[in-house]
Amino acid sequence: MAVAVLGALSLTVTGNVPALQGAEPKPRVVATLPDLFVLTRVVAGDLATIDLIARFGQNPHDMEVRPSQILLVRRADLLIRNGLEEDAWIDVMVHRAANPRMLRGSPTVVEAFQGIEVLKVMTGRVDRSMGDVHPLGSPHYTLDPDNVVIVTANIAAGLTRMAPEQGRAFEANRQAFLEKVADADRRWKSALAPFRGAGIVSYHDSWPYFYRAFGLVEAGIIEDRPGIPPSPQHLVNLIRSMREQKVRVILHESWYPPDVTSRVAKEAGAKMVVVPQSPGAAKGTEDYITHLDHVVGALVDALR
Repeated sequence: MAVAVLGALSLTVTGNVPALQGAEPKPRVVATLPDLFVLTRVVAGDLATIDLIARFGQNPHDMEVRPSQILLVRRADLLIRNGLEEDAWIDVMVHRAANPRMLRGSPTVVEAFQGIEVLKVMTGRVDRSMGDVHPLGSPHYTLDPDNVVIVTANIAAGLTRMAPEQGRAFEANRQAFLEKVADADRRWKSALAPFRGAGIVSYHDSWPYFYRAFGLVEAGIIEDRPGIPPSPQHLVNLIRSMREQKVRVILHESWYPPDVTSRVAKEAGAKMVVVPQSPGAAKGTEDYITHLDHVVGALVDALR
């Protein structure tokens, strides 16, 4: 993946308000991706400044390293990263920022996937001809609400290592949030229960954890090699399979061009549903629960 240094752009949530005289400055936390950002924000509350590297709605495979992002990493006290090579570009930023606290293996670096049952781990030979594959497994684990329990525990542990005196507050924030997620998850499962076992096609291979969480079945992927336009033969085979399986829905991640998906949906007699793959990529989805509310609601409407 080509990496270029461009102009400055960053997203800061609580920040750059001067500390009161005599008060300790808030720790600075950097999250690589929007889903980790919104989860870190609810665990940290107002006890830290949270910065986001990838913009809301930005495909993480298209990341371009910017000077402002390097500055965020240089100033950071804690880094929350996805792992599984979804955000491997953060290593470039860490190297250029010359902040040893942000190196992999440091206690001030949280690998959010630790403890997750990782799906789709690849075996055998892997090379660039296969596209933007993830040999260590699918990195989209936060789309399963059950995994949020583990991810937020990792985040809370990292925050507590950085600010031990606030450990109880971080855990209280986490538990309050998990109660809300549990309530929402019951609502999501109830809404999708009539469609358990339904086959779903997607443009990108983003949804294995989501399918598992809600009893859906992967019925195909439009990209035969991630990040590379699909071959005509692959599309012919996919359309034939969709017709045979009576697949009714294609999930299309909002940051990809819709033309190919639209054509496949038309020829297969299915409906294209454009959804954000991460929080904040669509208006009104700037936190974890509203994001999944949006995805589940759009899918239910299409399956009806």
